[in-house]
Amino acid sequence: MTGIGITIEADGESAVMLALQRLSNIDQSKPKLFDAIGQMVVSNIRSRWANGEGLEGKWRLSGRVMRKGGTTLRDTSRLMNSITHNVLQNGVEIGTDVEYGAIHHFGGEIHYEGRMRRTYFRQNQRTGLVGNKFVRKARSNFMQESMGKPYKVNMPRRPFLGLTETDEKKVMDLIVEHLTNE
Repeated sequence: MTGIGITIEADGESAVMLALQRLSNIDQSKPKLFDAIGQMVVSNIRSRWANGEGLEGKWRLSGRVMRKGGTTLRDTSRLMNSITHNVLQNGVEIGTDVEYGAIHHFGGEIHYEGRMRRTYFRQNQRTGLVGNKFVRKARSNFMQESMGKPYKVNMPRRPFLGLTETDEKKVMDLIVEHLTNE
């Protein structure tokens, strides 16, 4: 077999040598690039979250928001504040460690078992009649137990983890900036 070899000889200031030197330094600076990408994506996810929107646009209002007000997926902000990034050897991962994050992101059904419930009433001491209004336990003098029915809740999907087209452009800009500044 015959082979062909190319030898490049250039001084230390030539464009080719500078490009080759940049390529050799990329492995050392990848963690810095991946950290910058992770910070940017997490920041964008949180800013979309504050506006009540995810990857597919505005989120449908939750039942809690319609009843009490507030923002969807933001009762205590625990889920939003748990979004973080981890720099890996060949990339970056973005996610949450909150266990209910998956049901909010992907949607699905939550099944609740039937359980015993206690309801508290006020009973008239003279007549023995029980009122038809619920009262707090502290004001009650009559308690009734009943078995609650099992039920399910259909949780709509509200995807929040991922990249939008704008995010992808910003990531590409970070990569280009990183490669040109090396």
